[in-house]
Amino acid sequence: MSFLQFLGYLGLLPFVLLTLLTFFPIWPELDALTMFQRYSAIILGFMAGVLWPVWAQQASVRPLAVFAVSLPVLSFLAGLLPASYTLAIELLLFIVLRLGERWFALDEQYHPSYLQLRRRLTWVVVACHLLMWWRLQL
Repeated sequence: MSFLQFLGYLGLLPFVLLTLLTFFPIWPELDALTMFQRYSAIILGFMAGVLWPVWAQQASVRPLAVFAVSLPVLSFLAGLLPASYTLAIELLLFIVLRLGERWFALDEQYHPSYLQLRRRLTWVVVACHLLMWWRLQL
């Protein structure tokens, strides 16, 4: 496993641990849901920011720039809504980010192992969001 893969999987730990802590509140003082939402917004902003050096090399920068900047802004605004809406919107934003990478042909610029890593990480993050959203519905 490369160092970047290690860091990628390490970045999943808060998603997984906070999801588990929501179902099994062994640390009652910790507001796992709020921490999850904050971490989700931070990671979404980070992932959108990672696009900057990739799309900066393209001739048509404006659409991708608007796309990359919009995701963290929408995530921030979603944080003003009730928690179930915030989770649903953040879930959709992670999917939109992944689809946007395909739509803007960024996948073609990624190393195959990085692309595979991105797909795996995205699906785990989406699954955690779904579990958190489902937990709120109980």
